[in-house]
Amino acid sequence: MANYKNIPISLKIGFTFFSLALVLLAILFILLIPRIEKEQYNNAILQTEKMVLLTKTQIDLVVDYFEEYGLFEKSESTKEIVNLIDKIKTNVNLDKNYVQQNIKNDLINLSKEFNCNIDLFENNTNILSLKNKRVNNKFDFQKFNYDTWNKIDTIKTFCPHPTYYTFKTKIKKQELQLSCSSYFSNNYKNIEQDVKKIVQEGFSLTENIHKGKIYMMWINNQIEAEELYKSLDTIDNENNKNFCVSKISNYRLPKSGELTIKDILDVENIKNIKHKIDDKTTLTWISKIYKKDNQSFVFILSAFEDDFKNNINSPIITILPISILALLISIVFGYFLLKKWIKNIDILSNTAKQICLGKLNLRSEVKGNDDIGILGVAFDSMLDKLEDNIKNLDSEVENRTVELSNLLKSKEILLKEIHHRVKNNLALTINLIKLQKFKIEDLNTRNALSNIENRIYTMALLHTKLYESQNIDSINFKNYVEQLVEDIKSTFEDNHEIQILLQVDEIFLNIDYALPCGLIINEALTNCFKYAFPDKKGLISLKFKFLNNQCILEIIDNGIGLKEDFQIEETDTLGLNLINSIATIQLNGKLNIVNSKGTQLSITFNL
Repeated sequence: MANYKNIPISLKIGFTFFSLALVLLAILFILLIPRIEKEQYNNAILQTEKMVLLTKTQIDLVVDYFEEYGLFEKSESTKEIVNLIDKIKTNVNLDKNYVQQNIKNDLINLSKEFNCNIDLFENNTNILSLKNKRVNNKFDFQKFNYDTWNKIDTIKTFCPHPTYYTFKTKIKKQELQLSCSSYFSNNYKNIEQDVKKIVQEGFSLTENIHKGKIYMMWINNQIEAEELYKSLDTIDNENNKNFCVSKISNYRLPKSGELTIKDILDVENIKNIKHKIDDKTTLTWISKIYKKDNQSFVFILSAFEDDFKNNINSPIITILPISILALLISIVFGYFLLKKWIKNIDILSNTAKQICLGKLNLRSEVKGNDDIGILGVAFDSMLDKLEDNIKNLDSEVENRTVELSNLLKSKEILLKEIHHRVKNNLALTINLIKLQKFKIEDLNTRNALSNIENRIYTMALLHTKLYESQNIDSINFKNYVEQLVEDIKSTFEDNHEIQILLQVDEIFLNIDYALPCGLIINEALTNCFKYAFPDKKGLISLKFKFLNNQCILEIIDNGIGLKEDFQIEETDTLGLNLINSIATIQLNGKLNIVNSKGTQLSITFNL
């Protein structure tokens, strides 16, 4: 008994839980695996049946559409051809300038639009012959009536093929003969291509279940009696006289094994037939798309039954959640079974929780010679050291916090003093420039000094805002722009009829972004006041938007604009070069200038 107590508790618990889990999982596997396999097989069959039904419905819609389309296309094409011929006749009778060459030109245009052979005879001599690659047959027009369309089918097959339409008429003393393909227009839609897309999409829904063979075919409804009980691969089908496999099938040579022609023709809608092909059990779905006088159009899908069985997912994956549940049950059962053995673990756990709540003076008092006892002693010893360390750490943190707080206050005072002194120095520089400007008579020099004065003022205003701000490293950009624009406008007193519309988002920017933006606004507005409005009247729109960590600065005026061949890379003006440098280098943004009904300047950059 003493040796049993010395066995590690983890080994006791692990062995017990493992045994229970094995028993429960074995029971679940024995009971559930056969049922799951059967359900998966039935689901695979059901999914395939749904795919066949869906494909049939889609093909029905496409076939109905193209039947209507084909009738409409033939009707409209024949009417249009007759109208063109009547137009030629009218021109011949009424227009003296409408000569033989005009007739030929109109017939040539007709041959380009429709798939027709065109022959024009005069006194039994062919004076014009226009051939079309879709019409290879020659017809005896002597047996056809004038001004009447005649349908001719020269091919005896169940495969889709073009028929021909003939028409002859008189143009005064000349006879016009037309032999046209039933695909009158060059853009005639091919039904097989559209159905192929539908079949491929439907087949993709079940290709992970089986590797089935799909056939789309036309079958002779009037097949001879002795041929009815033959399979598709044994019946005589020379020149497609009994059936024709569509080009959209994934196999061109059908193989039906025990499935006979009669079995296929007897299906009225959709039917699943179980039979054998090459001694392998096969499931075949037959869907009749439509039935006409002498032919049926059917959709056939055949797949080996083994494909459905082999592609059944492993039941282990299916019952994995159940297995996990069984394992949890065994753990709970084992917990209650071994609860008296893990009492010390509970004490250690509860002690740890109380320690997390801040009761650092609490101890587990768990002792013993086994793993849990050793763990309890080590745990209490660790708590003693932890409590001492926390007391020392609290004292050090408190002292360090006071030091950092004092240091931060000193830094804030120092930064405010720096901004104040920079502002004063810049203001002094501005005043010196103003004094010097009044002593200079040269207009260009005075303008240059004014530009420098505005740029320095832009920087001085920024430091003023930083000094006044509660936040020492950023300013209210909207207030900054409003005051900057007002001061720039006051510099140009003779432009008082120029309006400025401001739309600036509420945002705080640090000096790294606020100063470049202020300089750009200064340069752009200065250029507008100087050059954009010769008559001193106009409108300037200034917008600053912030969205998804991206800023957009737009300055638009309705002035005279820039030169038509303006290129920012080739300009030699200081203001625009300064704007370009600040936007692309300092802000690492994108500059765009559009010259349309004024000038549109846009700068985009990320914060």
